[in-house]
Amino acid sequence: MIDRVASSLRELASLSATELAADTSARLRGDCADAVRLELDCPQQSLTPAQRAALTRLSDALEDGASARLLVEAVRSASSAIGLQSLRRS
Repeated sequence: MIDRVASSLRELASLSATELAADTSARLRGDCADAVRLELDCPQQSLTPAQRAALTRLSDALEDGASARLLVEAVRSASSAIGLQSLRRS
């Protein structure tokens, strides 16, 4: 399951802040939100407290339609928490 979150985060991280917040990326944000929600709700998934906090923050940002800046920060934080490297800085 974490693979789906990782691939979604990579796709989101490849976008500029403006692209990330645009209507054209709504489907991608929704897919990531679904993956994160499933990850957080999976009782078999063993997440560290830092991973859970970062994924919860990302979920909240995606669900609440956060600003581009907050989305970028949440994507970076979650990416770092699950061990993704070399994400684009927007």
